[in-house]
Amino acid sequence: MKVRILAGIMMMGLMATYAHGQQFGVPVATDASPAVGGSFSASGGIVLGDNINLYGGRFTFNMTDELSLFGDAGLVDADNLDMGFGVQGGALFRLPEFPDIPLGFGVRGTFSYGTISDDVDLDFMALNVMGLASYTIDEMFSVYGVLGLAYIRTEVSFRGFSSTDSDTEPAIGVGVLANFTPEISAYAEFIHIDDPWIGIGAMFRF
Repeated sequence: MKVRILAGIMMMGLMATYAHGQQFGVPVATDASPAVGGSFSASGGIVLGDNINLYGGRFTFNMTDELSLFGDAGLVDADNLDMGFGVQGGALFRLPEFPDIPLGFGVRGTFSYGTISDDVDLDFMALNVMGLASYTIDEMFSVYGVLGLAYIRTEVSFRGFSSTDSDTEPAIGVGVLANFTPEISAYAEFIHIDDPWIGIGAMFRF
């Protein structure tokens, strides 16, 4: 009986702590300006949070000027637990430009999965849908903002006991994209999904 009670307390504590896996869905790392259809890009970066950090890379294929598909893979570094891994896939659809509005708009969706295996096993599944707006300052710099919803499902297993929790949180954030050359750029962003997250990285287009 004591083992069951302790297991329940531990799992509830882990649910409260690691539900912050809602940062899956980031980094956004792009503005809403038209892409070059048929082109590719590769990027890498980190996302820093209170309890979980992400280190990973992304490969993007711009099917058309409006539609980009991307896939991510990387490491999930949770406090006090072994390193895990995460994968993510998604799409960005850029809306047609409005002549009288100096902003670009897009819709972005992602599906993410992450897992950490230790004495306690943690599995995360997340869906993230965002609206994206951006403003091009000059040839080098643009800024972007996102607003949407993040759904996260977390499962915790410990010594034969398991528990599942899910939650939906608003997602809001801002970022800046710096294009040093037509091929090389860097980004920095601040996203708030239940807690604040900071993402930085670089991109190479080819």
